[in-house]
Amino acid sequence: TIVLAVGVIFGFRAWEDNVRETGESASKAYQNLIQASSNLKDENLRLTALSLGEQLKTDYEDSAYAIFAAFHLAKIAVDQDDLAKARSELEWVLAAQPEQHLETIARMRLARVLVATDDADSALASLADHVPAIGQQATWFETRGDVYLAKGDPMNARLAYQTALESLGDDRNRPLLELKLADIPLVTDSLSTEEDA
Repeated sequence: TIVLAVGVIFGFRAWEDNVRETGESASKAYQNLIQASSNLKDENLRLTALSLGEQLKTDYEDSAYAIFAAFHLAKIAVDQDDLAKARSELEWVLAAQPEQHLETIARMRLARVLVATDDADSALASLADHVPAIGQQATWFETRGDVYLAKGDPMNARLAYQTALESLGDDRNRPLLELKLADIPLVTDSLSTEEDA
């Protein structure tokens, strides 16, 4: 029994050491990715960032570092106007089933990428059946409003922007959201205009 207990303790300590070393390696690779991403106009740094991002996704796929790496790779892809690659990276994040707040971010970014590729229907679908994390409701509904507007559905865009405003409180982004809302004509105004004609 004592031998078994000692074996368990040493086994647990070896496991802890391995977890710590793996975490440190992933952290270092992620820091290198951040540094390489600081100047993507430099082709060598861009290629280094891409390589490190892929390495993090492969070697540490069950870690938060892999999720953050995929977000970085998606951003690099958007900056390079490679929206298909950005979509692929964000879909990878969603397939990894991240924590709720990261899933919310991934869904919003994916929706914006899809709108940029003139696929508002898929953008709306990417936002369906998901409850945003606490503190992300305003941005979530604003994104939905943007997608509805791109889809040519001003009534639902207005409703989404209004819901976003209600969630926002006194946030500094409130004026921009109010401007978006003001740019959408009231449906009742357009109906009364049609009736008058």
